[in-house]
This record gives sequence, structure tokens and C-alpha cells, in this order.
Amino acid sequence: MIRITLTAALAALALTAYAPAAVAQQGEAAFRATTLNLTAQGEIRTQPEIVTLHIGATFQAATAREAMAEANRRINSAVEALRKSGVADRDVQTQRVQLEPHFDSNGRQPYPIDGYVATTRVSVVVRQPSRAGEFLDIAMAAGANQVHGLRYGLIDSAAAQREARDLALKALQEDAQRVADRMGQRIVRLVSVSSHGWGQVMPANRIEEVVVTGSRIETGELVVRTSVNGLYELAPK
Repeated sequence: MIRITLTAALAALALTAYAPAAVAQQGEAAFRATTLNLTAQGEIRTQPEIVTLHIGATFQAATAREAMAEANRRINSAVEALRKSGVADRDVQTQRVQLEPHFDSNGRQPYPIDGYVATTRVSVVVRQPSRAGEFLDIAMAAGANQVHGLRYGLIDSAAAQREARDLALKALQEDAQRVADRMGQRIVRLVSVSSHGWGQVMPANRIEEVVVTGSRIETGELVVRTSVNGLYELAPK
């Protein structure tokens, strides 16, 4: 027992003595190497290739069965009309089915249930963005009575994001060289480089005007951005 205790104590003492020296060496190494940490962005602008419409149908009735039946009938009618107009089956997806009681707030509490409200929502991918307003009108005329917005996108967003990343990497290289020259340094090597996600796709501008008849939707442009970070080692010229 005594030997073990002494050995452990000596090991701990040796480790304690070594730790400051190791930290000092690491600190000296850090000060000997001059590094440059930079972040750059790449951005491209492109036309949307698809528009996703979010539409729905809601109906209130005395019974839950009647409310669901009518809401389903309306949204099914809208979807069928869209299919006849050229929307593919794969581009229609049910997003939400909801049924909830409706309370008579005019009476005394607790409010009694005086009916039920059913809602069904679907998303519709329009692969001809210029026809988005037309398809919205078709859906509304066929039975849909809710519009929950729209989203612009690209068929292959990865290609656009790679292009934006390449621009970001080019900007990173140029900025690193510019800063190094300004500081009287030369670039020894690229220590590390990272990309902050694959980028993001967002509308550059958007105008939405939905009226009873004749929906005007201006698709505008999409902005695709990617950010990269690089760490360089520098040395005096």
C-alpha cells in the first residue's frame, strides 16, 4: 500500500511539474506562428424554378361528420381541377387535417359547442412559376377557400449552392492575399477551411397580390448565399 501511494504521489508531482512547461511551449509556438482567420461569402441570383402553393379548405357544420365531409369535398375538388390543368400527382401533398369544436361565445360559461370546424390543407408544387397565379385561381374557383402563402425554390438547389461556395472560396483567397500583402506578410499555407452549411436560398424580392379573381404573383429572384472560413499561416516576406 505504501509503495502504491508513493508511486501515485510521485507521478502526480511529475505531471504537475510538466504541465506548466507544456503550456509554455504551446504558448511560445502560438506566438511564433502568425495566423490569419478570414470569412468570405459567395452569392448568386437566379430565377425561381418552382413555386409551392399552400392552400386549404375549411368548413363549419353542426356535426363533425358534415364538417369533415364538406372540407374534404372542397379540397378534393380543388386538387382535381389542378390535376386537370397540368399539376402532377407527385406535386400534391396533404399537409394538415384538422377538426375542432366551435363554441357559442354568446352564451354563459362554460360555452356550449354549437358546431365543428374542419380544415384540410395541401401543398402544390408549380413547375412553371409564371402559372402560379393561374393555378391559385383555379384552386379557389374549384372549392379551396384558404391561402397560406407560397415558397419559391430551385429544382437542384445543390448546384446553385456549389456555385455560390466556389465564389466564396475565390473571395477568401483574394482577401487573404490582400491582407497578407498589406501587413507585409506572405502566405505560407492554408491551415484549414470550412463551409458554414451548404448555403441558403431566399427571395431577393417578392410581391404577392391575391384578389377574388385574378391573382398576381411576381416571382422576382432568388438569392443563394454560402459562407466559408479559412485559417492561413503567415510569415514575413
